[in-house]
Parts: sequence; structure tokens; C-alpha cells
Amino acid sequence: MARRPLDTGGPWTVIAPSLGARNFYDDTRLSAGVAWEYRVRRLQRDIFDQGYYALGTALPAQDQRGLVLFVTEDGLAEDIRPELDRFAKDLTGDGWHVLRLTGPSARGLDAEAELVAAWSLRADLMSQFAAGGAEDTEVAVVLVGDVPLVKSGWVAPDGHAPQATASDLFYGDFDGDWPQSDSTPGTLQPSCLPGNGIEASVGRIDFSDLATGDRAQEIAYLKNYFDRNHAWRHGQWGDLREAYLGAKGHLFVEGDGLANIVGPAAITPGGHHDVGESGRWLFEVDFGDFNGATYLTKYAAKPVFAINFDSNKQKIDQRNNPMTTMMAASNQALAVDWGARPAWRLHAMALGRTIGDAQRRTANNQTLTDGLADYMPTGKHRLMAPIWFNLMGDPTLHAFPVLPAANLKAVPQNHGMTLTWQASPDARLQGYRLYRAGRDGMYHPIGPDLIAAEQFTDPAPTPDARYMLRALAFKEVHAGTLFMLSQGVFSESP
Repeated sequence: MARRPLDTGGPWTVIAPSLGARNFYDDTRLSAGVAWEYRVRRLQRDIFDQGYYALGTALPAQDQRGLVLFVTEDGLAEDIRPELDRFAKDLTGDGWHVLRLTGPSARGLDAEAELVAAWSLRADLMSQFAAGGAEDTEVAVVLVGDVPLVKSGWVAPDGHAPQATASDLFYGDFDGDWPQSDSTPGTLQPSCLPGNGIEASVGRIDFSDLATGDRAQEIAYLKNYFDRNHAWRHGQWGDLREAYLGAKGHLFVEGDGLANIVGPAAITPGGHHDVGESGRWLFEVDFGDFNGATYLTKYAAKPVFAINFDSNKQKIDQRNNPMTTMMAASNQALAVDWGARPAWRLHAMALGRTIGDAQRRTANNQTLTDGLADYMPTGKHRLMAPIWFNLMGDPTLHAFPVLPAANLKAVPQNHGMTLTWQASPDARLQGYRLYRAGRDGMYHPIGPDLIAAEQFTDPAPTPDARYMLRALAFKEVHAGTLFMLSQGVFSESP
């Protein structure tokens, strides 16, 4: 058995070199306040088994999560401006530094023109990352609308005929070389992620191919999605702790991840189209219907996160892609991925990490000096550095929401600023953290780390000061204990 801090990606430290025929280990050297990642490895004759688990106690809350490059298709904002502004505010309220960009529209472009537009958008993202990001900070790219989609390589991860495959990871790789194909105009050469993989997770929120030219229907899908996204973030669906698992033969690695996130007893056997429709779930892992159009008329699965595996579903350029349709009402998913090839490493989500972190952790899985990968197995097939590893939905989402406070008021008083608010109803509330916007537009903590009462006076407010308040709760999860912050609520004038 070996372990390492969850977020370093550094070398493993062996803590039990030979456990023998045991299926448990008591780590008496566990350090509170540190998220750990454990690796259990079995080597015997021709047998090689390896599994991973995340664990931690009294983990501190994350005030700052990282950088979001939030891209909206040119011409779309006017139709959903309130929803986009609210989403950007929610990102800020979850601790993200948000940079908003307008991306080119791919509507009506042929493959070569779309690739040119994609290069332009990638250059903008790289420039923004260089100005506002850092290599050791989580970075996410959110694509909203029909922004350009590139195709690259000559691959067949689903076992069918090889072809150039759609890859949004092109936008998450800020230093890799993606030369154009010599044989197929409008496509790129790489069949696997170049260089050291991706620096940013990437998620796409786009229903243009579902609406078949019906602009009103497309806008309705988008508005519904962002309404549901807001509801989940603000705890309106509850702190969901149950998952279901079907097709374990292909998705056994993801099943192990679910066991880490919610615990084995909270996993129900079943599929997207039976138990998945019975109520809300934190996570769903299964094969679903191969025909994406049926999700728009027949099904109503209700996860937050989902894996929808089967042939051809990785082809997100195809109309009515089943991963995308799982996010369209009356289905309820907020983030959907393909899974199995390679298998998603979900275990860090057990300690509040994002689905985007899982995407980057899996996509960047590298071969080590001993010929093994950092994470093994990669599923039934040894597939690594996948350019097709796309995520549909919001990559910044995570589990374990906290109910926020309400009605934050800021009232000038005696040369200071008195702030009052309505209490958070969260059952495990510990107190509050208060933040004030700086010149950089980001919100920085002020006052004590924990405010117990429902008021606080800022003795030295800046002119036109803007404030944000987040409730702090103590969460007991299957993987340990951690402090989690709610979405921020923002100050209102009295």
C-alpha cells in the first residue's frame, strides 16, 4: 500500500510494503487537514490489480478554487443574458476567478472555416490563461453555445471504424502541438493528447444540435439547464448521497469511484431508464439508450453527474448525442461523460473535488518509468491520453452543497459598514465567512475565519465596497470529514 497527498500528483510513498492476504489496513499516521490518496496494489504471478481511494479528516474549506475561462458563443448572450450573468455570479460565489470571453459561432461554417475559428478561440484562451492563471491552480474552460468543435486523429476508442474524432480537449491544452492533418482538410493530426496533457478541464453546454434549427427550443433547453445548475449549487436539491451502477463489467473502475464517493451501501444496481427515473441521484453510471433522440421524448433520468457509455456516444459532433440529450429536460443531468475507455478516476470527488478535476486527472494519466501508468487499470482496455475525453456540462460542479444564508445587507454606520443577513438553515452550520471585492474584481476574505453571529462590521470599508458571504458547514462523508462553503450571497443596498 502507498499514499500521497491527493492534490500533488507526486511520487507515492509506500507505507505497507507487504500486507499479505489482508483486505484492510489501519493507517495510524493519518494527518488531519490533509486529503490523502491511497493506492493498493496486488502483484502475484500474472495477476496485477490496483485500486485507489481518497480519504481525509477535518479537511479545510476551499475559499479559492481556481480560474474559469467562461466562453459564450457570439450572438447567444442576448437571448440568455440573465442566466449567463447568474451563472457567472454563481461561479464567483463558489470561489472561482471568472474571465468571460465571447467565442466565434460555428453555425454555418464548413470544417476548414470552423478549424480556423477554433484556432482563434484557443489563442484567446491561452492569452487569458497566461494573464490570469497559474500552473498549480485549477483551471476550467466552460463553452456555452455552438462554439467551434475540432476533429483530430484517426482513432476508434469504441472498437468501431477509426475516424477523426471530436475533441474539446484542444481548448484545455495550452502548450501542446496540434498540427493540421495532411490528408483531411479541416482536421488535426494528434490521435492522443500531445505533450503533458491538458492544463484545464473543458465542459460544453450546447443544445444547438438538439433543437434542429428551432431557436426558441434551443434557448429553452439552455435556460432550463442553467436554472437546474443554480438550484443544485444552492442546495435546493438537497445534499444527495446516493448513486446507481449498471453495466459493471465495462464500468467497474467508475463503480469503485462511486463506492468512495457515497459508500457501497448507497449504490443501487440499475440503469438510466429504470431506477434513474425514480428520483434524484448524485451520480449515475450505466449504458443508456444508444438513440439520443429518445431521451428528448421518452426518458427522465435525474442525476447530477452521469456516465452514459456505449458505442458512438463519444462522437459529440453527432446530432442528438446521448450525452447531451441526458442534460436536456425532462432529463436532469448537469454533467455527463462517456466513461470506460479510459475509465474515469472519480475518487477525488469523494472529498469535494470537481468533475473537471476528474477529467484532468484521468486525461493526464501518464506512463511511469516502470512501464505502468500512474492510475491502473484504465478500464478493460489500456487507453491513455485520450483526445476524445469530452465532458458535456459544467466542469466546475462538485458534490456536497451547503445551504447559503440570505439577504446580505450592507449599511454604512459610524464610519464603518455594518452587514447583516438571514441565517443559513444548513443542519451542520459552523458559521460564516465574509469577503470583500478588491480592485482585481475578486473577493478576498475579511474579518475572522469564522463569524458566529448573523452580523459583522467592517471597520475600514473601501469606497463602494461590495461584499460576499458564504456559510461554512461540517460535512461527514463516506471518505471522511471536511468543511464545505456554500455558494456566496452578495450584498444589497438597504
